[in-house]
Amino acid sequence: MTHTEEELDESSYGFARVYSVELKYKQPPKLDLKLLYERMEQYTGHTERPDQEAPESARLAVWEANEESKEQMLHFFHLNYMLQYQEGEMPAQTSLMKVESRPIEEYRTAIEQAWHWQEAAQTVSACSHSLLLVDMMASGLTPQVRLQLFTNALKAVLEAAPCDAIYFRQSDKLVEPNAYLAAIEEGALLYGAMNVRFYNVERPEGSRSEGLMDTLGLAALGIPDIQCHFYELDPSEVADNLGNIAYYVFNQGDIIADGETIGFTEDMRWRCEHQYALAAPQRVVIDLDPGEPYYAGRQSDMVPQD
Repeated sequence: MTHTEEELDESSYGFARVYSVELKYKQPPKLDLKLLYERMEQYTGHTERPDQEAPESARLAVWEANEESKEQMLHFFHLNYMLQYQEGEMPAQTSLMKVESRPIEEYRTAIEQAWHWQEAAQTVSACSHSLLLVDMMASGLTPQVRLQLFTNALKAVLEAAPCDAIYFRQSDKLVEPNAYLAAIEEGALLYGAMNVRFYNVERPEGSRSEGLMDTLGLAALGIPDIQCHFYELDPSEVADNLGNIAYYVFNQGDIIADGETIGFTEDMRWRCEHQYALAAPQRVVIDLDPGEPYYAGRQSDMVPQD
């Protein structure tokens, strides 16, 4: 079976050409359209809605709104975020649509890693309604600009139709809406877009304690995720280091060369190397080597245990 260049891009490197977030509701969502349009304009700049007279570039979009579909789908053209394509210049776009709510089992891996939200499983299991927010024609933006645009659009939706849980598909992360909005206000742009995951690694009795920690979500934006496979380190300290390095790479880009070291103290000199991730999904990561005797390396027989 052959794959297109785009499919290889996504399957091998984890890049998401369409970015998506689910908004989960216990009761049917009540969307205040007037407030949504106001907030979308306020947070993302000038927009065109398909029910308005669209600019020539916007008419290239496949979908056109009508009165019947407004209850099911809303589509926005963000005219402050223009990109050049073969067909001509087009704006980045976001769509908001109703979707069927998925069973709780499909959020199992997110719930297992929801260290930050103990009520995640209980809340999601009580939700039977969902909205889906996606971006379109936005993958050509820089990762920082793309995520900022999507975050602003999501913020507008959350204010117009407050939900009970948010699920970031690309980071497989469930977040509590108020905690998410508070984190965004404090500048933590990756709060939902990046998941820091921890796995205990099963080894024979008497072996040293072994763990694998990684981030999930950066590769979807076009930046390597971060991972560390280690012996006998404090997971909370490893998590702090991964988070700091992830924000550095997100803000500065993929500028760390293989063999370079990174650290935030005089004693911290962790060697970096681009590899494929040890834990699914397949994607490119920057592997961190904390040095002897802590680095567990790439071991093909490793069996992560949640």
